Amino acid sequence: MNGSQFQGNYRNPYIIGSAIDEPEKFFGRESLFQFIEDNLKQNVKLILLHGQRRIGKSSVLQQIPNFVGSDEFFFVNFDIQNKDKLPLSSILHELVQAIVEHLSDYDLPYSDDLKVPSSEDLGYDQDIFFDEFLPEVYKRLRNKKLVLLLDEFDVLHNNHHTAEEESLFSYIKSFYKKDDNLFIIPVVGRYPDDLPKMLSLFREAPTQEIGLLDRLSTKRLISNPAQNLLEYKQEAIRAILEFSAGHPYFTQVICWSIFAKKRDENHWQVTREDVTSILDQAIEHAKAGLAWFWDGLLIPEKVVFSAVAEAQEIAISERQKNPEHPLTFLKKRGVVQTDYLTQAANQLSEKGFLDDTQCKVKVELVRRWLIKFHPLDIEIWELEKIEHPEAIDKLRQAATSLVENNRKSTAVNLYEQVLALHPNHFQTLWDLADLYLELEDFDKARELCQRICQLDPKEEEKTLLKFLETYGHYLITQEEFELAKEQYKQVLKIDSNRLSAQQRLKEIEVFQNKSSTIREYISQYRVNLRLLGTITAVLGIMALTGFGVSQLLAPCQPDEQKEFGIRCKSISRISRGDLTLFPGIENDYRDQGIKAFGKGDYSQATDLFDKAVKENLNDPEVLIYYNNARAKQKGSPLTLAVVVPVENESGKAQEMLRGVAQAQNQFNKNKGFNDQLLEIVIANDGNKPEKAQEVAQELVKDPDVLGVIGHNSSGSTKAALAEYEKAGLAIISPTSTSTSLSGDVFFRTAPSDAAAGKKLAEHTRTILELEKVVIFYDEDSPYSRTLKEEFTKEFEKLEGEVVWKVDLGNPNLVHSKEVSRSLLVYQAEAAVLFPSTKYISDAIKIAKANEELKPGKLENQNQGLKLLGGDALYGQTTLTEGGKAVEGLILVVPWFRERPESKGFSEDAGEQWGGQVSWRTATSFDATKAFIKALSLSSNPSREKILQELQNVNLLSSDTSGLPLQFTIEGERNSEPILVKIEGGEYVLEPSR
Repeated sequence: MNGSQFQGNYRNPYIIGSAIDEPEKFFGRESLFQFIEDNLKQNVKLILLHGQRRIGKSSVLQQIPNFVGSDEFFFVNFDIQNKDKLPLSSILHELVQAIVEHLSDYDLPYSDDLKVPSSEDLGYDQDIFFDEFLPEVYKRLRNKKLVLLLDEFDVLHNNHHTAEEESLFSYIKSFYKKDDNLFIIPVVGRYPDDLPKMLSLFREAPTQEIGLLDRLSTKRLISNPAQNLLEYKQEAIRAILEFSAGHPYFTQVICWSIFAKKRDENHWQVTREDVTSILDQAIEHAKAGLAWFWDGLLIPEKVVFSAVAEAQEIAISERQKNPEHPLTFLKKRGVVQTDYLTQAANQLSEKGFLDDTQCKVKVELVRRWLIKFHPLDIEIWELEKIEHPEAIDKLRQAATSLVENNRKSTAVNLYEQVLALHPNHFQTLWDLADLYLELEDFDKARELCQRICQLDPKEEEKTLLKFLETYGHYLITQEEFELAKEQYKQVLKIDSNRLSAQQRLKEIEVFQNKSSTIREYISQYRVNLRLLGTITAVLGIMALTGFGVSQLLAPCQPDEQKEFGIRCKSISRISRGDLTLFPGIENDYRDQGIKAFGKGDYSQATDLFDKAVKENLNDPEVLIYYNNARAKQKGSPLTLAVVVPVENESGKAQEMLRGVAQAQNQFNKNKGFNDQLLEIVIANDGNKPEKAQEVAQELVKDPDVLGVIGHNSSGSTKAALAEYEKAGLAIISPTSTSTSLSGDVFFRTAPSDAAAGKKLAEHTRTILELEKVVIFYDEDSPYSRTLKEEFTKEFEKLEGEVVWKVDLGNPNLVHSKEVSRSLLVYQAEAAVLFPSTKYISDAIKIAKANEELKPGKLENQNQGLKLLGGDALYGQTTLTEGGKAVEGLILVVPWFRERPESKGFSEDAGEQWGGQVSWRTATSFDATKAFIKALSLSSNPSREKILQELQNVNLLSSDTSGLPLQFTIEGERNSEPILVKIEGGEYVLEPSR
């Protein structure tokens, strides 16, 4: 439209800040109204509507009577806002008044003489509302049914309930189902999952979200209110859709601002430029609504929301297609990713504030408002407020006092505890970084300073300068002048005019020039001293062989040994008796026996190995070689291989070999089978998957090897298994428990991780009655990872909760922090320790940190974490290193010598080896016995026949280490793992039922 006659004469037709009660000004929601009508006609008594703030919930309620079949229903709107502090009787009284007013508005018969109960009446007897008032209302409604439209219903759900207020939920629940004429449609500004106290009421109710408008409805909302005044170009409509995303409130705000602008200009055509030009005014007009919208978010949601807006702003400015994920963006800003931040990102997406990728704000106008009024640099500091403020204040006050009294090392521990409780308490980062600088712990100071620079870019220069100059000064005092110069050069790159750094560089240069002559003299003097002490013979060998000092001093690899004390020579990983895999054990008879065995003189080798056994009763290698020499002397031996981790886990290797040697010795003493004795090939894989595969390839090539016992670790077994599968060579592992291990040739004599995880989970939940646990594990270990997964699965089936999982392989792991976090942040009751053998010491450190946080060590602390764990911890190391900290630790293990069924084998083994044996010895004994049984079931043993007969093995407990032995079709042993407990520094049987 044109002409000055129209200027200023028109009221703005767009509505912001109030509910829309005129049906002609309301657009969209057709499917929502149909949903409501369908459910009402199907006699559904309770229908729940929900949506984010400012989405138009109140307008929807106002319009339900206009768009839902009003001939059958009588609708009463009742707003509960500002009634959260009222007692139930007052709320019911106001509801009564609202119903009476609606009856009067519709001029229904006998409305005037309706008896209205007072607030006092309802306070005395609340059932008056249900028993007396509503029946009178129904008489006047005749055939219509009463539908209560309850707006802002969730204001009654807050942190300040009285018992009276909470009873409203149970009161509504008690009467609405019994009354055929009463229907309720509550509207909440949160999602049902956010309202745990209302779930019992809403569980059976159909729910519908009041979300964004569809594109067509938004276009109608834009064009129709001003259709005789404004002419919207299509590009303008697209721009409004782009900025509002169909959000009715923000669409109205933009259009309200456009109308005001065009009215002032007296120019009524709207272009895209008009839309973009009023965005700042639209944001200004929407400030009150946006603030209300913002205040409904939790602090983590606000921080993530601001992070998304800023990451998106960067992507737009740099023309990137996809913005960075907010959690990644926050991490680069120095924020530690926590569960509450992950949950916040998920919630913002689920509630429609972010898109499905969690990387974009759905409503562009909101994003621009966030950039302008809630920048991340400011909002990020709000994270300090969200976790354990009282505990943190106490710790920080104590730390400050310690610093003032020059007890800085102790103060460091308290600040570390603060960060364990709340890793995003940023003020503590500053304080701790300063303290580390004072204590000259520059590695830790550097780490914190880097995070501070990420967190506050404005402080980056100041923080870096302080660190570099402090570190440079320290290096000067240590006479590390070149490193010191590097620090001051970095300072000058940041601030080229910094006089202090320029001066320090000059001082270093002067000092270096003056002292160079002295240093050269001292250096030459030291060389001469070393040369005087050199042995002439070694110099001669070096001269002849051409080897230098570096080769002389360089250590050999685990599978190498020095030749003439100089050259590293590879040694074999496989032996039948021709070399020792344990050169660190001295035994002259063994060494002589190896020479005889290598020459094929098996008679002499038998005598020498027999003497070697008597020399060292505890060494299983020599007993195996003794029996091998006998088997060779006898001729046509039956051959099995055992693979153990010699160089990395020699203790475990010997434990496994003892079980194999004991079974072999029994078999050969009983004259074997068909006049053939058993030969054992020993192989060493070092618990390394790549070596395990190489060893497997070598064993497969040896046609005499009919089966393999091993490997020790699940990772090594998995690496080798493919080679055995290709060759059809059976393998029985006595120690690999990962559920990822399976195949046609695979068997095991130890219970799997699935069985162990289930056993421990059931005991934790049903016997100990613990509900929340934290798990410490090794992500890189198949054994540890699958044990964690199986425990979690079974524990959650029993309605337990794994509240936190910690990777022991994390290089930044601080044991005390994780224990504090588990106790105080996640409220865990127990720590479940599933280390691989690599991280046993770390698991013990967790136990020690737990012991440190027990009563008397930290104010207001509980009894610490109950400790449970896997079989990797079952050994003397745990008892010796753990001490008091591991008292009460419960472990799930494959075998225990104190069980009545195990005592026979345990006593025999003790006599054989001169001491107690481990579960690895027991399960290795059983694996060997299983192969021996399969051999005895085959008239002419071959790999194929052994593989078939293993399925038929059925050994009594008297033939094994204590439990019957049969394999399932999957190769698993039919037996349950056992629970043991540390009491008085010893392992004892833990009752599991």
